[in-house]
Amino acid sequence: MKPWVFALSMLAASAGPSAAELIHATWGGGGAAVLRDYFQVQFTQKTGIAARMAEVPNTAGAVRSPSASQYNVVEVTYFEAIGLAKSNLLEAFEDKEIPAIADLPKELVVRNKDGRIVGLATHFGYYGIAFNNTLAKASDFQSWNDLTAPRWKGKLAVTRPVYATSYDLTILAHANGGGAAKIEPGIEPLKAIFTNALTTYTSLAHMNTLLTRGEITAAPFYSTRVWSLRRDGQKTIEMAIPKEGALMLPYVVVVPKGSAERAQTIAYLNELLDAAAQTRISGQNGSIPTNNRAVLPPEYEQDLGMTREALMKKMYIPDWNVIVSDYEDRLNRVEQIAAGKR
Repeated sequence: MKPWVFALSMLAASAGPSAAELIHATWGGGGAAVLRDYFQVQFTQKTGIAARMAEVPNTAGAVRSPSASQYNVVEVTYFEAIGLAKSNLLEAFEDKEIPAIADLPKELVVRNKDGRIVGLATHFGYYGIAFNNTLAKASDFQSWNDLTAPRWKGKLAVTRPVYATSYDLTILAHANGGGAAKIEPGIEPLKAIFTNALTTYTSLAHMNTLLTRGEITAAPFYSTRVWSLRRDGQKTIEMAIPKEGALMLPYVVVVPKGSAERAQTIAYLNELLDAAAQTRISGQNGSIPTNNRAVLPPEYEQDLGMTREALMKKMYIPDWNVIVSDYEDRLNRVEQIAAGKR
């Protein structure tokens, strides 16, 4: 048993049955159930520290609320974590408190202006091109720019500008020689994709329906959603990773300012970064472990067609600090494009 796990188990035992439980807030749905059944149960068995999930519709909003300190851990997107850190809404930790970061890519640790840890990416999905294989094949999407072709007029879907600003514009800029700090190369391709789009999808369920019914052929979409569809028997849906790569989308756990049970929370954070725990979770929700020592479950690796190491080489990790700092201006431009005002 790791030293910090033993110490925390002794602390929990001495606290007795009245000891507070840790509350982990995340979005509603299957993700919360997976964390409860495949992480928290094992964590409590190992440490004696009680924990439960809280499902909230807007996790970043929960951190910004006056009652944020009721949560010990909250899951947010990477760019939301940066924004929350800039607003000084997060608890900070020293590196020595989170020894598990040794196995994490440094780009996946969110730090505040003082260099202290305020967010940890526990898993990631990626943004690629989802398609219905009865209407197209992977070779049709060798490049992100293939989505701009006239052949796809009325056969694509796009996300709302609030997400297209951070995701679509960023990956299209990268695919055309730009990147997070240089978005101009992505503007014209994004316009062309909006022109080709039949509709803007309003929810993940909406997008699932569009794809599975063949109402659209393809769309930029989330790998975890495609994994979930395929697990549920929708083998007509596949994910293509263009030659320019896919956009890595890390999901980050943060601790709201003023949250209690710091020692227990530190134990929880370290365990969320554990390779075995991440592997166990990924087999249930289609996420990719961030721990470099973690491996994908064999069946997942087979469906993906590559190892985690091979997948990492296809990931584009932008500088989210740049995206967040210039987000409002970018959003305004994308909203103009979505409205057809070129």
